[in-house]
Amino acid sequence: MKKFVTLLAVAFIMVGSAVFAQEISDDNSKPDMTVRVIVPKEQHTTQKTASVKLEYTPSSDEVRIYYTVMEVSFDQGEAMNTIYACLRDFQQENQYYGFTYMSKDRTRYFKDKNIKWCTYMSYVKFNR
Repeated sequence: MKKFVTLLAVAFIMVGSAVFAQEISDDNSKPDMTVRVIVPKEQHTTQKTASVKLEYTPSSDEVRIYYTVMEVSFDQGEAMNTIYACLRDFQQENQYYGFTYMSKDRTRYFKDKNIKWCTYMSYVKFNR
């Protein structure tokens, strides 16, 4: 009797898994995680050595924005204002409703051919 009940339970499990199993697709479709690098037309900065660059991932609506300037002329307030203005421009161009900061802003210093540079980076997610 116990063997019969066990065989019946195993049969139910096999039939249930066969009914609810998903088909395996052959195309191995993965989400498009391409990153587009965008240099804004209007940089919103007064520093001559400053530059702004955006890395935009359309599938997840995420943007990493970089403000790079020589270390001598780095001002965190101006970096924050410049990044905010560029994000607002990007938001209007791409019809987003708003954005949320995904992590704390970071400041990194590095040296390139005896010139010290500073990069201020923000990571945001846009909302539709």
